[in-house]
Amino acid sequence: MPVRESNPRSFLIVLAMLAAFSALIARAAVPAAPAPSGFRYWDTRDTAAIPKTLSALGLYAVTPGKNAALIPQALRYEVNVPQWSDGARKRHWVILKTGRHIAFTEKDDYWGYPDSAVFVEELSIDTIPGDSSSRVLWETRVLFNKIDSLDPNSIGGWHGVSYKWRKNQQDADRVDLIHGKDDSIPVWPNGTGSGKSRAIKKWHFPTIYQCWVCHRTNTADTVHERSVLGFFTAQLNRPAPDSAGLNQLDWFFSKGILAGSKPAAWNDSPHWRGIEDSGASVDLRARSYIAANCSGCHGRRGISAGAAMGVMDNFDFHDMQAAMEFRNRATGWGFGLDTVPPLYYKPNDAANVTHGDSEPIVPALIVPGYPEKSVLIFREKSRNTTPGDYDLIYMQMPPLATFEVNNPAVALLERWVREMGGSTTAVGRSKRLSAGESIRLRGRFLTLVPDDGGSGLDGYRGNREVTLVSLDGRQVALRRLSAGKYEVPAGLPKGLYYIRAGARSVLRALF
Repeated sequence: MPVRESNPRSFLIVLAMLAAFSALIARAAVPAAPAPSGFRYWDTRDTAAIPKTLSALGLYAVTPGKNAALIPQALRYEVNVPQWSDGARKRHWVILKTGRHIAFTEKDDYWGYPDSAVFVEELSIDTIPGDSSSRVLWETRVLFNKIDSLDPNSIGGWHGVSYKWRKNQQDADRVDLIHGKDDSIPVWPNGTGSGKSRAIKKWHFPTIYQCWVCHRTNTADTVHERSVLGFFTAQLNRPAPDSAGLNQLDWFFSKGILAGSKPAAWNDSPHWRGIEDSGASVDLRARSYIAANCSGCHGRRGISAGAAMGVMDNFDFHDMQAAMEFRNRATGWGFGLDTVPPLYYKPNDAANVTHGDSEPIVPALIVPGYPEKSVLIFREKSRNTTPGDYDLIYMQMPPLATFEVNNPAVALLERWVREMGGSTTAVGRSKRLSAGESIRLRGRFLTLVPDDGGSGLDGYRGNREVTLVSLDGRQVALRRLSAGKYEVPAGLPKGLYYIRAGARSVLRALF
């Protein structure tokens, strides 16, 4: 009897049918969780499907507006240390589909978020600071998590979108996803409301890509890098906003938002404290503020941009351990702190008694006792006023979504650094920042190897103006001969100089 040859095409068709049948069984075995009534999710592969207004999104129970109620599934929560957004007032909500929960971990922010989790942040502005009657709705940000493992075409991760409120406060419109929106609002800082005292508050509504800068991907319920900022024990360990006498974390467990092993009481659990909380130490308040505003990038799971700009500086404080690793850490550049009048270690400083006052204090991330030479403080006080200027954008911290300095926070941080005392180690002294292989001085010719190469002039490409700044503040501009090669003026006194390229500087012993 002849053997019948197999048909490869028929075999593949059978396999495809079996795969499709298996997928149907899998979908039937995992029923879809009911969506919140009225709320409209969108297909993450189709940005045009994102609702164009908050009313179309279905976020509100009836009509959007000031003090209007959101849908019942939206649970409002508060945080101990809000991120700084130029003084804007904030309210937060979390929305989960029925039967889904967030996997809780007490002493970390490594929480697992289910598919279709939604976080909402509402930002309002008091046009007369401190006067709630002058408050206007300004922006609402929606963060939507999509990790449908049953859909091979799904774009997993967090998807952020911003809405700008209309002047009539009755709805908000989605801003351009690609370009965001630059806008401004008049405010009256002195509280009179008169036209003569009016100031203009700048504002930037983020693009969908800028949302991804801070809120990273989320695959198979496992957080990769950071995702939701501010939703973890240290921030949520406080009274529930709508249930007097109940801890907010217990309230979330009772509502089914959180699931996992929790402590019997929250007294010994992580708990950050706000900058104006006089009942907490300066150290705790300062560390809490830095962690809330910096650890999203500069932490164990900071974003890639943070890694390039110094994520090795571990600002994590989620378990309340005092191991925020930045004290005395050299940054590689001074970010313009060479313009600060020269400071020297005091002869009576026991750690430096043999050096007298001949050793200048060089900028470092934090120089204990010297906030004016601490880069962390300087960058917190800097703000970009020229959009697109690379040096200015990355001089300020945080680099996005702020045009104004948080003066009370700066005052707290300066006090914190000053109270550390002047007991410094060798870090921050000129010998530590001696000339490296990337900076060479031969005769009157100074050569800077492009693209950093260890010089500390991050981003240097050999084509910028270079200035020498002496320790007494004198500035000497160098003539550029070619890429990375400059001429030093004849008769330049020997000593230490800051080599400054663009907005950044590093101290070097040239002679």
